[in-house]
Amino acid sequence: MQYGFYFDALKCTGCEACVDACCQRCGTSRSEACRTVTRYEGGVWEEAADGTCSTTLFTYFLSLSCHHCSAPPCVDACPSHAKLKNAATGIVTADASKCIGCGACASACPYEAPKHDPVRRRTHVCDACADAFGSHPEPACVSACSEHALAFDDIDRLRAAHGSLASVPPLPAPDLTQPNLVLNMAPVMLSSFMKRAAVSGAAR
Repeated sequence: MQYGFYFDALKCTGCEACVDACCQRCGTSRSEACRTVTRYEGGVWEEAADGTCSTTLFTYFLSLSCHHCSAPPCVDACPSHAKLKNAATGIVTADASKCIGCGACASACPYEAPKHDPVRRRTHVCDACADAFGSHPEPACVSACSEHALAFDDIDRLRAAHGSLASVPPLPAPDLTQPNLVLNMAPVMLSSFMKRAAVSGAAR
């Protein structure tokens, strides 16, 4: 079984209750929070020859943490073998007793999921509240979301229910690490940034 996260951008209000729950559960500051909420926006107003205007403007929030990738670069990059991928659940975990705080895992991750503290020389990553796994129905961030914008389950079930979209700007292409993540975005969000990307590509 491989677990993963589902995020619904149509429901997220950017309240960051998920971040607060993560900090409280893990005992970290916001700068070290395993989950982050990012606002992404872009697009332009365009005027046609007849004087009418149209827009490609868009904005949305992304609530993200470790995606427990099928090909996690953080695991391969760790010189002390402190990063592990659980064979039974697919969850990436960190063994604090082995971590030397070098930050190699954080540098290797294109999602910046591992949080590195160079002062205290430690690096930690979202483990989906693994120490409560089996006794708690869902990670703290999922439980805290009043809008039900987050879910955590077997990735095959999530994909069957919500599709397989796993990358939108500013996220990297999913083939890099094979993230176990499913996203739900409004068609207008997708069409806006896809149009923007097409214009950008044509200009090169």
